[in-house]
Amino acid sequence: MRLALSLILFISSGGGPSLVSSQPFANCDLSSYYSNLTTSPLQTSRDDMHNLIKNATNLPYTSSSPDVWDGLLATDTDSTGQLVNLIHSNKTVNATPYDSGNCIFWNREHLWPSARGVGKSGKDYTDLHHVRPADCNVNAARGDKYFAQCGTVDALSNCKSPAHGEAAVDTQKDTKSFLPPASKRGDVARAILYMDLRYDGDENNTENLVVSDCPEDVPNGAGMGYLSQLLQWHLDDPPDEGERSRNDEICANWQGNRNPFVDYPELAATYFGNPSPLPQNGAGYTCPGPTTPPPTNNPPTNNPPTNNPPTATASLIITGVIDGPRTGGLPKAVELYATADIQDLSSYGVGFANNGGGSDGIEFTFPSQSATAGSFLTIASEEVEFQAYFGELPDFISGSANINGDDAIELFFNGQVIDIYGDVNVAGGEWNYMDGWSYRNDDSSRSAVFNIADWTVSGLNAADSCAVNGACASVFPFHSYTYKAM
Repeated sequence: MRLALSLILFISSGGGPSLVSSQPFANCDLSSYYSNLTTSPLQTSRDDMHNLIKNATNLPYTSSSPDVWDGLLATDTDSTGQLVNLIHSNKTVNATPYDSGNCIFWNREHLWPSARGVGKSGKDYTDLHHVRPADCNVNAARGDKYFAQCGTVDALSNCKSPAHGEAAVDTQKDTKSFLPPASKRGDVARAILYMDLRYDGDENNTENLVVSDCPEDVPNGAGMGYLSQLLQWHLDDPPDEGERSRNDEICANWQGNRNPFVDYPELAATYFGNPSPLPQNGAGYTCPGPTTPPPTNNPPTNNPPTNNPPTATASLIITGVIDGPRTGGLPKAVELYATADIQDLSSYGVGFANNGGGSDGIEFTFPSQSATAGSFLTIASEEVEFQAYFGELPDFISGSANINGDDAIELFFNGQVIDIYGDVNVAGGEWNYMDGWSYRNDDSSRSAVFNIADWTVSGLNAADSCAVNGACASVFPFHSYTYKAM
């Protein structure tokens, strides 16, 4: 580990925070960092490069001491330190204030999503090489989608461009993938390649992260896609001075490690091979992906492709939705119920259709884990206000769950809608749960066609001024649904 040479101090200048540092990590310049390798960087084995870059310090995510917020204020602001660059929007906004859970200001985008193997308690979650400032709503629109252009793994008819009203004009999304702006595609690609190289599951609370053309086949839900597109973006959008400066800053002042794909772009082909041809008409890649032999610290994934859905029976149902009364309209959450044992939740996903704008497809995919019959699962937009209101933590966090009472919810199984709350093409109506909630009536069954008769709706503003669910005049029937098998 490189020794820290000095403390990082914060001062106030012009109303915003600024950072004063005298480079707490030594040997971070380009020539010194790779000097202990036994060969030149371009000839270094994947294992040796992995061992070099894992020698790093990671920040707390949110803390009174220097944390990821502070790191981003140093790595992604303009020369004045007053404006922050948003990764998927190609614009700058005021660096402070930043988001506190109400999705008004910018927040933190994990290019490798927590639902794709990163989790929330390991070093990978706070690694600045893949965490970027983002417009909160664009971050939610991206969700945990893989990176690819429309028409790669989904029908072009499902494409939306731009991906969100606040996103750059050349962004796209469909039910499975998200296309960043052209000026950032190489940056995104190199961050994802770094994460694959950096994390192989040998540290506490981390998984073996694998970027692949068949990410659904990667064990433990730790796959990210799509490798061939990322390799092509890496070639089309090479590192620029801004990306190189960001790499310098992260190493010198925050983590003590570098992204070698920024420093030596040729390593991408050495470690990952060449991109496969772009699929047409949403056909997807033929599994396994690029024929380059798998790296030594990433085992091959030779399972059959999941483009052909298994014949398993769906066993999950939407049971409740809440648009809460606490600060920022929190908590915002969806509750689901397992009607039978589920061996692998990763076949299921949830979409949040905003403001009657039609389906956004799958925006949250469950990790590869099991659920027992009779158990409830909650997806919330954040955890602090959820815990304050319900007295316990949600099971999953997704920025896509930043819903309002006129937003519909879709539940997917193997890519198909199996249950729905509301109408994706209508903003609210008789099912509107604004500042309130809606809950499924006992023994009612899921349906891909919404039926208001299956639900009890609190009414608009029913939970206003409530601080805790149990003390509210309109109590959300949390985890109370009962199911009788048909």
